[in-house]
Amino acid sequence: MNPLKSVQHLIMRVWYWQVRKLNSAWPSITLEGKRLVIFPGVYKPLENEPALAEHCREGDRVLDLGCGSGVNSLFCAPKAREVVAVDISDQAVENTRENCRIHGLTNVSVAKSDMFSNVHGRFDMIVANPPYVAADFEKEEEQFATSTRYLPQLFGHAAEHLTERGRLVIQFPIWFRKRIERLAAANNFKVVSVRRMPPKSLGLFLLSVAYLQVGFRSACYLLEPMPAARKPEPRSANPALVAAE
Repeated sequence: MNPLKSVQHLIMRVWYWQVRKLNSAWPSITLEGKRLVIFPGVYKPLENEPALAEHCREGDRVLDLGCGSGVNSLFCAPKAREVVAVDISDQAVENTRENCRIHGLTNVSVAKSDMFSNVHGRFDMIVANPPYVAADFEKEEEQFATSTRYLPQLFGHAAEHLTERGRLVIQFPIWFRKRIERLAAANNFKVVSVRRMPPKSLGLFLLSVAYLQVGFRSACYLLEPMPAARKPEPRSANPALVAAE
């Protein structure tokens, strides 16, 4: 590993340690009146994530890819016909199930999945909050903020799981807009709109400072696959997803 990568890994290991400590000290967050519990090894939503649910339409079937605490599922569920929430992390899967239980959601299914490996069928909307930092860690609970393969796999396979009028909604820093546009063009996606996430309240901003999560200038990217991108759904022998308890 080159010296820069070594330094990056050291910084992120310290950051992950700090996040676990902070999540243990402050194990919940309230967004737009909804309280979410946050497990120690799960990303705490600090970027006004509920704004992504504005792109959910009545009756949609939604895929929450990399669900984390389940924040996107919670805010899409009131409008969606069905939400399928998946994550590679066991902690995240259980965290999402717990928040669905707390809020009495019956139209959300939660399962463990490495990206699309345990995802079946097509969706009207795929919502994703990709890791911001390009680095790899072995532990599942250390992949919510670092990954080198999430974005390429997302763009490479999303069209296979979208309906004819389906759309892809991504939260990612506006600093990397060119990167998103390049990936979109390479995979026959059209960038429909790019909009900054809503301004943070003072309380949310101060919490973001404590988590060292400031300056990213997060944005919501709305994308649609062009006809050439739509592919037949891959065949799979995987079992059906398990409903949230």
